[in-house]
Amino acid sequence: MVKIAVLGDSHIASGGLPNGCLLNMVKVGGFDLLIHVGDLSNEQVLKELGGISRLVVVAGETDPMPLPDKEIIDVEGVRLLVIHGHQKEARLHLRRMVNYFNARLVLMGHTHRPMVQDLGGVLVVNPGSFTGFNGSSETMAILELA
Repeated sequence: MVKIAVLGDSHIASGGLPNGCLLNMVKVGGFDLLIHVGDLSNEQVLKELGGISRLVVVAGETDPMPLPDKEIIDVEGVRLLVIHGHQKEARLHLRRMVNYFNARLVLMGHTHRPMVQDLGGVLVVNPGSFTGFNGSSETMAILELA
């Protein structure tokens, strides 16, 4: 079994992640993998998360550092498509991307609202905003794949 913490939309303009309940959970939660779906907004956050566990990150529209637009990873025989979701093609053609990459699980952000949706047998998960940016609640997703 692989335990995954899915984070998104941190929007930290400078410095590292603020101490809080969710950050402590990530630090002590025994996660095998951290996935950030974009909008970290600075490299310190990237370094901090990378020091906790194996890290997969994609670019959001506010990320100044070079990051991939998408990641396709296989975990425990499940193909994951990781995108931020601000890209026009991601919003308009998500089903086509899922089929092209043969993904069984899509992890995406951008809206700052947590969401789990079934897209024709493919699970789409948005963890919301890890820091409660712009008045949203502080949220994350925890996945266990076996």
